[in-house]
Amino acid sequence: MEPKCLGFAIVVACLVSTIVADEEHYENLPVHHVERRDISSIINNRELTIVTIKSDPYTMISPDGVGNDRYTGFIPDLIFKLSLRLGFRYKFREETKYGYYDNTTQLWTGMIGEVIKNQKDPSQGADIAAAAITITSAREKVVNFVKPFQNLGFGILIKRPDYASDLPYTFNIFQPFDAAVWCIVALIVVVVGLFLWLMNKYNPYEWAGRYDLGLADKEQSEYFSLIGSLWFAFTSLQWQGFEKSPRSIASKFLGCVWFSFVSIVLVTYTAGIVNHLFWASMVHRSGASIRAPFLDLAHLITNKDYKYGTIEGGQTYAWLTGVARGEEFEAVRRYLKSPDGQAGLVKNLSAAFDKVRREKYAFIGESMSIKHAVNQRPCDLTTVGDVFGARAYGLAVPLNSTILGSLNVALLEMIEEGEIDELERKWFVDKDECWNVTMVDRVKTDAASTLYVNGPKSIDLNTFWSALVLVAVGIAVSLIVALAEIIYYRRWGKYDPSNEPRGHQLSVNEGSI
Repeated sequence: MEPKCLGFAIVVACLVSTIVADEEHYENLPVHHVERRDISSIINNRELTIVTIKSDPYTMISPDGVGNDRYTGFIPDLIFKLSLRLGFRYKFREETKYGYYDNTTQLWTGMIGEVIKNQKDPSQGADIAAAAITITSAREKVVNFVKPFQNLGFGILIKRPDYASDLPYTFNIFQPFDAAVWCIVALIVVVVGLFLWLMNKYNPYEWAGRYDLGLADKEQSEYFSLIGSLWFAFTSLQWQGFEKSPRSIASKFLGCVWFSFVSIVLVTYTAGIVNHLFWASMVHRSGASIRAPFLDLAHLITNKDYKYGTIEGGQTYAWLTGVARGEEFEAVRRYLKSPDGQAGLVKNLSAAFDKVRREKYAFIGESMSIKHAVNQRPCDLTTVGDVFGARAYGLAVPLNSTILGSLNVALLEMIEEGEIDELERKWFVDKDECWNVTMVDRVKTDAASTLYVNGPKSIDLNTFWSALVLVAVGIAVSLIVALAEIIYYRRWGKYDPSNEPRGHQLSVNEGSI
């Protein structure tokens, strides 16, 4: 063997032996198993006290139910799904405040205060505060928050402008078409009837011509008299059919064009009347304008007719008076701390909605809560401006609670699996009772514009012109075909003098003509 080949073989042998040795080494390494944490073992079979607060649709409390059955809404459903995952039992207890630090007593109030009590004495207070509680740095210092289940902000709620003067939309069967289209359709019915009558009278291949040749009886000759032709056009326009069809090629062609026009008219009219019926079922102003008294927070603070406020001691109030930055928020902060601003504060959401309905009052609150209020009957509330001040909602537990890790993992799993989205659809979307009113709110207007909510547009000649062209072309072509039939009959279709029929009393072979 040559030296070069021998050297190459030695190198290959060394590489193979090295690879085999490495494989044996890795096969002999000990296997380390990562054990998955059992998130339910810590909390399983425990009975937890859960404090919540009435706030539609997060937590709604029925006076007729017993125990946990009294509570319905987004939060009770969320807790129920968590209990299924983690195996704990629970009982609800109601509070009246979310919780803030009282400088006088130097204690936390509301749900946050109940969770702090539980940290000091597990037999007291609540294990979990479950509600639309805003996660803040001040609260995070005294309690722990589970991962947020919602991210949102603040919005402005007012009474729908001029709602009391809203009028129902009147409906009648003539609205889908405007007057010009109705006149044109009626005219075309008459014109088509007249052309069918003229063709029947002068075209030798029509029923009247066959009667003159003795090939049809009197009744058949009157199928397309003037009255019969108009009746044919009208009944076919109503999709009621007809007794007899035209016989000549020209009249059949005109009939085909007429049926096409009828289909277009009826389909268009049906779509228009459905649109008008849909609109008639809605609550809106009839031909009047709706204009918001202001467009956003900056306009609100300069509006002298409207007072505004929020929930006393709530997180919205704390954010507006202590955290928010900007010229408009400085003005809001000064106003809320003034006597007029303090008089405009409310105790809870129900009081806020009542005040909005009774007075010229704008409520600043968390966006999901006021969105839910807008979508509930009597459908007389609306929002103004965009959402501002991004916030997050979370469940609160005592500091260093043993159940925090289990709740975090379970809640993240629910988010990943889409269960939180399902709950939001159930309580914030599917419960919408004002879908026919809130469409108005989706129309954006600027400060100088006015929103007009009118009835749906009727079909006019600008929309309907192509159907008219179809009929005009059809009549023109049918006239040309009729002229061709008359010329053909006179040159090639007449009888010879020896067998020419004399009036309708004679009878000849129908195939001769």
